[in-house]
Parts: sequence; structure tokens; C-alpha cells
Amino acid sequence: MNISFILVEPSVPENVGAAARAIKTMGFSQLVLVNPCDYLSGPARWLAHGSNEILENALVFSSLNDALNNFDFVIGTSAKKRSVKYDYFPLPKLPELLMSKGKTIQNVVVVFGREESGLRNDELKRCNLVTTVPMKTIFPSLNLAQAVMLYAWELSKISSYENTDLAFKNEESLRAL
Repeated sequence: MNISFILVEPSVPENVGAAARAIKTMGFSQLVLVNPCDYLSGPARWLAHGSNEILENALVFSSLNDALNNFDFVIGTSAKKRSVKYDYFPLPKLPELLMSKGKTIQNVVVVFGREESGLRNDELKRCNLVTTVPMKTIFPSLNLAQAVMLYAWELSKISSYENTDLAFKNEESLRAL
């Protein structure tokens, strides 16, 4: 399963750089940008710290529709509940859900909205699933790069599960010999 991350109209270069760093730190490599700020600026590169190749290899699109063309499962993110989607799936359960889909999905993308307003309702409608980070406060707000890090960390568990399954199967094979 290939997992990518889309940032829609990020306006702060530092957030893009920090998001790139989070993506690489958790073992992912694909960043997709829709109408981005100057994501190759000095501040973005400084915060990417060791992840500049994620910035340099980012795919850039002028619309979210174009950016979504190569993905077969789209995960939207939202801090607030909207009437456009009725089910908001909690982030901690996302790895299990994706793994339950098995080989039915190959190219997964997590879509993050604008720093100030998130994803619009019409953009959330394009998503197969809308997820949220359970918050402990009434005013739910995360910095964009923080949100990317949380999702990357949770989704990195999928490769851990896959490696555990592989190790278990290899151990069973060895015992059979």
C-alpha cells in the first residue's frame, strides 16, 4: 500500500517544510501540493532539515481534482464536524481500517486543508472517508505540520503490522522445516 500526503493551498513555507520532515521521519516519501506557497524557500528547507528531497520531489497541481487522479482511496481530514459527511473516523483506528481493506486499495492519500480554514465541503465530498484527531479541548486546532506528523505516525503502524506478519510467517516456515 502506497500512502501519500496532499497539502491543499498551504500558505506558510515553514509548515510545508515541517510536513516534509514528518513524512520522511515516519518512512513515507510522497508529498503532493495544490496551489502551494513558495515551498522551496529557505524557511521551508530549513524546517525540512534532512528531508529536502521530499520538497524537491513534491508533485504540484493547480487543483485538488487533478491531484486526486492517481489515488484509489482518499482520506480527508477535518478538525470540525460538517454536515457534508456524517461519519468521522477517529485517527487511531485508521491503520486497522486500511489494513482490513487488504489488496483492494493500493494508492492511498491523506488530504489536509488550508491552515486557516481546512478543507471546503466540496473537497470533503471527494473523499472516501473523513477522519479527525480526537481532541481534549473545546477549541480543536492543530498546526498543519503537527497534523501531518500525527497522521504519518499512525499510518507508519501499517508497515509495522505488515513486517510483523511477514516475520511471523517466516518463523512459521522455519518451524515447519
